[in-house]
This record gives sequence, C-alpha cells and structure tokens, in this order.
Amino acid sequence: MKKAARTALCLLLCLSLLSGLSASAAEKQEELKLLVATDTHFQCEADLGEFPAPETAQFTNGLTEQDAALFYYASSQGQMNFESGAILQKLLDDFAAGEEDYLLLSGDLTGGGRQSHLALAERLRETEQTSGKAIFVINGNHDCAAQADERHIDMPEFCEIYADFGYTEARSRHDGSASYTAELGDGYRLLAIDSCIYGEDDGELNDAVTAWVKDELAQAKRDGKRPVVMMHHSILPHFELQPMIPRYRDRAAFLADSGVGAVFTGHLHANDISYTKTKNGGELYDVQTGSLISSPNAYRSVTFDGDSIALESRFITEIDPGLLPPGHTPEQLDGLTNDFSGYARRYFEAGVCKWLNRYLGSPYKVAKMLRLQPGTGLYAAVETLMGRLGAAVQLDLYGEGMSVEHIAALGGKQIARTDCEKLYQVAARIMYGFYHGNEAETSDARYTELLLDSVKAALAYGSCALTSPTGRVSDLALTVPARVSFSPVTAPGLLALAQTLAGGFVDDLSYEQDLDTVLTFGGEKPGDAVPLSLFEKIGKLLREFLFRLFHKQ
Repeated sequence: MKKAARTALCLLLCLSLLSGLSASAAEKQEELKLLVATDTHFQCEADLGEFPAPETAQFTNGLTEQDAALFYYASSQGQMNFESGAILQKLLDDFAAGEEDYLLLSGDLTGGGRQSHLALAERLRETEQTSGKAIFVINGNHDCAAQADERHIDMPEFCEIYADFGYTEARSRHDGSASYTAELGDGYRLLAIDSCIYGEDDGELNDAVTAWVKDELAQAKRDGKRPVVMMHHSILPHFELQPMIPRYRDRAAFLADSGVGAVFTGHLHANDISYTKTKNGGELYDVQTGSLISSPNAYRSVTFDGDSIALESRFITEIDPGLLPPGHTPEQLDGLTNDFSGYARRYFEAGVCKWLNRYLGSPYKVAKMLRLQPGTGLYAAVETLMGRLGAAVQLDLYGEGMSVEHIAALGGKQIARTDCEKLYQVAARIMYGFYHGNEAETSDARYTELLLDSVKAALAYGSCALTSPTGRVSDLALTVPARVSFSPVTAPGLLALAQTLAGGFVDDLSYEQDLDTVLTFGGEKPGDAVPLSLFEKIGKLLREFLFRLFHKQ
C-alpha cells in the first residue's frame, strides 16, 4: 500500500474513533449546576414604608438593653425586611458571577405587595440580561391573594408578572395553578409545582395538580429527561411535630416511586434535609433551604451529576449598605457593614423575643381569636391577663432580684449557668441550630433544661401575678408555687416531656447532613428514613419520651 493511501486510511480510522467517542459523550447526561434560594420575602421601599422609630416599635418588652437599642425594629418572624433588597441583590450578584447556569426561587418571593412583585421581576430581568443565565420561580403562600386588589396580586397576575421566569419558556403549564415544566439544558426538565391554597399559609397538592404532575413525570421519562422538582411547601416532614400538607404520605410515596429523587422546598425558613424510602424501593429527599432574609441567610449550590446530587450550602455574609433604605442608625449600619452575620443572628434572637411577646405577652393573638375590639371591657381584661403572663416570660435568668434563678432557688433548684440573660435567648439558641442546619451547635442539654426551668419559674410567677390584685409578687407568695413547679417528683417526667417536645420541633428527623452533602440512591443513608406511617411516627415519639425518662442524663 502506498504511503499516501496508508495515511488516508489512518485519518479515516482516527475520524471513525473520534466520532464514536463523540457519540458516547453525547449519550452521557451532562452535568447540571444551579443555585436554589427561597423565601426571599423581598419588599421594596413603597411596601416597607418609613423606617420605624424606637418609640413606635411593638412587642419589645424584655429585650436586653443592648438588643433594644439595635433591634427594636426586628420582625417577630426574624425576617430582615428592611435589609431584604440588599440581601437579595447579593444573591443575584453571586449568581451572575458564579458557575451555576440556573437560579431556582421556590416561593415566598415577596412579602405579598404588588409593588414588590413588580420591582422584584425587574431585578430578575436585569440579572438575566447581564448574566445571560436563566431564573425560574414558583409561588409561595405569601405571593398570591385569593383575589387581587390594589395592593395584592392573584395567581394569574403572578404568572403574568413573572412570565419571563418560567412561564414564557414553559414546555407545559397546568390550568388552574401556577405549575409548569421547562427544560434545563439537554438532559433535565424542571417541574415547578404550585402547592399553595391562595390566601392561606397552608398548602396542598390537590388531585388536579397531582394528576398533572403524574402525566408530566411520565412524559419526562419518555423523553429521557431527569426531573428537577421545586415547590414551596414540604413534601416530607423535617421535624416530628411539623404541620404538613394533606395526604403528604401518599404524595411523597408517589413522587419517590416515580423516580423524582429530590424536591427543593422552602416555607419553614430552615436548612434541613429529610429522606424516605417506600415499600417499593423508591427514594425521595426533601431538600429544604432557609429563608434568604433570615439568619443565617442561606442558599444552596446544587450539582446534578449522574445518579448523585451534590449540595453546598452558602450564606450571605456581607451586603452593600448603599442599597439599604434610609432610616438605619449609625450603630445599625456599623453592624450591618462590619459583621453582617453576627448582626443577623442577634436580629433573629430579638425576633424570637418579639414573637413571645406577640403571642404570650400581649392581647394580640387571644383578642384576634376571640374577636375582641380594643376599648371594650373584655379586651382590657385580656390585656391585663396577657401582660402579667408576658412579665413572667420576660424575667431575667440570673440575679438576686426577681429572676428565674431566684424563683428556682425558692423551689430548691440550682439552674444551669450560661451566657444568656433572658429566656428568649435560650429559646433562640435551641432554635438556631435547626434553622442553620447544624443542630450540633446548639445541642448542649443545658439549654433545654434551662428553658424548662425558665418555663417552670414563669408558671410559678404567673400564677401569683394573676391572683394578685396589683400584679406584684412576693417571695412569700412564690414559695409554694415554686416548690410545686420544681418538685423532684415531677421534674424528671417534665424534663423528658420538654426534651421530647423541643426535639419534636428542632431535632433532625432523618437525614443527618443538612448543609454540605452528596445525595445518593441505593445503599445505606446517614440517619433514619422518615416514617410514612402515622403509627410509626407516634411510636417513635413515645420511644423517645421513654428513653429520655429512664436514660440517666
């Protein structure tokens, strides 16, 4: 064979081999990188109104002097409303500069105001235009009212305002909800599920939406697309006492057996991952991400690669103070500029105090439930009653005066020493681990016991305050209630019950790694699977109570 012919043959063989490699590469599903954020609760200045003055702040009783000076304006939900625009912009800037191709926002995009929706859509549009990347949204319970008015939008308007962020490029849309599907590259398909009951906080996957989801998952399988699913409400419980959507067990089992693998959710403002495995062998992770505007201000980087899903938790640790609305004091600006994470965490603690005051220290909730109007005799009676109960939960923890330590001593108990000054700080310390996704940070048993001791002291103090004509409480009057509250006969049972109930709200229910992990399918998992049986759930709680009751602390 002549040299030229051999050369030509070699070239043909090389081309043939290269084409075969190319075909194999094309058959392999490409890697998908995206960011997931939720509960941004963005509010523009028009919806925020003027920055509150200290004298107009509500529910601030019991804040430490230092917290009262900085965080009098804190939300009782821990949401940094006046900082939401700056926090959101940092997320969008990180997305534009990062390697992820898509940003998913899984509901509660705003505080519900029409102007905020319009302003947010414009910010998202600018980010898409400057970055060349795509953003997809779905609604949460705060986004759509049952009926639109001057200040609020309904579901059809939501789809119009956010048309450029999922609805225009939708491959399929569900009539009657904001659900849709859209392509993510060549190998993946986004399934954005509307889980809202418009005008209510609770959610659902009704029969019509579920039937549509079933059809779309079947179509994705026929098309060779891997589903990427997001919705606002949890499909799996993240703590044992969590209120859930109706029939979540059936819905979760259906998604798991349909090969979904993972659902990205929000709503609870916490970083947490739950896992379940069905009787048919289907596996499902509920990857919940914390609220972007609540400490620790989290979002997630997600990489789909083959049969695994890699998760990396990220946090907003700085903002541009120039993007804040006017009104912050120099001291607040200093904290926000130089130690944003520390400032945000203390803001969260102050929010816990305000929540306690709102529901236990004021007539707000009770009067609303009983439909009592200010100015009436019954409202005044409730106001007095709740004010005295509020004083009980606002006691100092330590000190020779009227404090939790002093009341406990009257009952024969020496309480644990910590760096906390008030009950709300203890409660916040316990809750923060769950919200952050690192329960080990706040798993110190002293805090659970101290919280219980604080409640015991509050009950003793409150019982005296309620029966006192003036509301004043003396040591003489407190002695018997304190001894009853701190009785060694009832203490072990109460402590075990308190630990079980507290654990029912903050302990990991299943999957142990809530921050940085790789989700896999098949094989052993770190932690127990979420029980889809109600009887299993009740049995698990009972076992935990009995273990804590008889286990030596």
